[in-house]
Amino acid sequence: MRRLSHHRALPDTLAAAAGLVMLACGCPALTGPRADAAEAAQPAAAVDAVDAADWPRFRGPDAAGAGGTRRFPRAWTERDWAWSADLPGKGNASPVVWRGRVYTASADEERSTRYVSCHAAADGKLLWQREMAGPIERHHAQNSSASGSMTVDAVGVYWLWATKEQLRVEAFTHDGKQLWHADLGPYASEHGFGSSAAIWRDLLVVPIENDGPSAIVALDTTTGRERWRLPRDTARTAYSTPLVVERDGAPTLLVLASMAHGLTGVDPATGKVLWERKCFPKRTVSSPIMAGTLVICTCGEGGGDNSLVAVRPPAAATDAAAPLEPEIAYRLDRSSAPYVPTPVASGERLYLWGDKGVVTCVNAADGEVLWRGRVGGNFSASPIVVGGTVLNVSADGEVVVIADGAEFEILGRSPLGEGCRSTPAVGAGKVFFRSVGRLHALDPLADGR
Repeated sequence: MRRLSHHRALPDTLAAAAGLVMLACGCPALTGPRADAAEAAQPAAAVDAVDAADWPRFRGPDAAGAGGTRRFPRAWTERDWAWSADLPGKGNASPVVWRGRVYTASADEERSTRYVSCHAAADGKLLWQREMAGPIERHHAQNSSASGSMTVDAVGVYWLWATKEQLRVEAFTHDGKQLWHADLGPYASEHGFGSSAAIWRDLLVVPIENDGPSAIVALDTTTGRERWRLPRDTARTAYSTPLVVERDGAPTLLVLASMAHGLTGVDPATGKVLWERKCFPKRTVSSPIMAGTLVICTCGEGGGDNSLVAVRPPAAATDAAAPLEPEIAYRLDRSSAPYVPTPVASGERLYLWGDKGVVTCVNAADGEVLWRGRVGGNFSASPIVVGGTVLNVSADGEVVVIADGAEFEILGRSPLGEGCRSTPAVGAGKVFFRSVGRLHALDPLADGR
């Protein structure tokens, strides 16, 4: 049950939601003509395909954390930033990049206000900023009131935030006008909210894997109308971002991860469950990835009882009455598996960046440990691969760069100047780092290509 509204223009400050419209059929109440939303949805220059310079979701294109071959400095100082920009309040939302613009979110908890900000990738100029007033509730010390990352496509910019009364979806044009917003109902979690959406074609896939009634909901990106809903069992709140898998000669797959269901393969067009393997004894915070032909994800808890599972999804869709159960290719225990950071693959290597600063490199196909090394620090951000390196940012705000290679080698360390639990983004010819209260851009080396 949800409420959905359309807007033709956006005021400087958004009013807080004033309650829920409860409909017995579970369908949204729609205000404002569909044609208005469709007209407003057209950005100045809509492009259907994701450009190579874009980083449109958490962990970038295909959620792969792959930043390309361009080479960046391995160590730098504050004077080396291309630019830095202050953000209002604080947050952990990772930056995303689209057509020369960088988007992120933050929250001023004292003012009970959340913000979506858009900066020019070239020079950091603030292009627009929108405010959302709403309650600030208790959350884990390592969480924030703006932790979910934004998701972007040619139609618009989308962000999720939640209180115990509502999970709210905000949709804006690339010029900052509000397309629509949707209220997807209550959200319950002991640690607060921190989920991010995924996009497939014209569907925004929203995970609602909380301590209350759970579901995966697909919304029309242009209008916000609900297209399908997949009810989910409830265990402990999951923070995993859905993965869209497009394989040659095979139907597109939407992969979900949670303690209650393990790993699930879904038809993104309909929400039909195609396969499922219950395999996680603990909460999932990291997100599923593809490494070769395997789907890989981790689970864990604060005490460090983590595990990693790699499953081999069926090669083709099925019309079977019941979902198939895929084969588990291998498991890894707490000695290798991270809890919060999402693994990243590079060729045949799979990098597992541990929460406590131990990095393990394994063979992605079978989990064989190739090397292990200690970088130190505590980590919530996820590593990315770019220009022959693997880099990540510690909770204290230290960027650590290691070699993407057959041996463990630390290449450089650089401070952000304040804490960080956000994953870097690569786009528009730069690497973008978001600390709790600032956004930073780093240029490539002069001979970077």
